[in-house]
Amino acid sequence: MFLRIRWFVMGAAASVGIFTYLANVVRKARDRMTPRNLANSGLRGVANLLDNAADAVKSDGEATR
Repeated sequence: MFLRIRWFVMGAAASVGIFTYLANVVRKARDRMTPRNLANSGLRGVANLLDNAADAVKSDGEATR
């Protein structure tokens, strides 16, 4: 019986610890998620896409020479 109680207490403590950790991660992510950061992320994505397209065009031009 004491073994079951010990497992229950350990499981409850682990659950509280995991919940606290996840709540902290979500809070930090929410703090970082500003309109400015989202816009910058989108702009970086578009810039990366254009860079990849330019590299593809450049490599096609070199292959046909």
